Amino acid sequence: MDRSTTVLIFEAPLGSGLYRDALRLREHILRRPLGLTVSAEELADDTMRQHFCAVDCGVVVGTVSLRPLDETTLHLKQMAVAEQKRDARVGSQLVTHAEHWGASAGFRLMVAHARVGAEGFYLKQGYAQEGDAFFEQTIPHVRVTKRLA
Repeated sequence: MDRSTTVLIFEAPLGSGLYRDALRLREHILRRPLGLTVSAEELADDTMRQHFCAVDCGVVVGTVSLRPLDETTLHLKQMAVAEQKRDARVGSQLVTHAEHWGASAGFRLMVAHARVGAEGFYLKQGYAQEGDAFFEQTIPHVRVTKRLA
């Protein structure tokens, strides 16, 4: 059975209501389970990123942000999808949107640090794992990359 949900994806400018909703979702999904909160350093880093939200029936159900590492490489960060939407392809829609946005802006490579256990999601999206696991935010991650069209 196809459980896909078509969501609308919007840019979430820093300080906007969408951004604040995305920040709450990130904290709930990515930080609280680790006993952490979004840090001042992360908030400062947010000023250097392009933020996007997946919205379903007026509710932010997913978020992702992109930070240029150089003229050709984007770092996909802060990917979070509400638990009840994880089987609905919301994450895939966010990643596809991020990749199209990056390619249209002239970037040629997308890089992400995937939590160990979530790397399969990225591999299904055409990413390749590079190197060994490393620790970030107190848990193991792996680097994944994908060439953009």
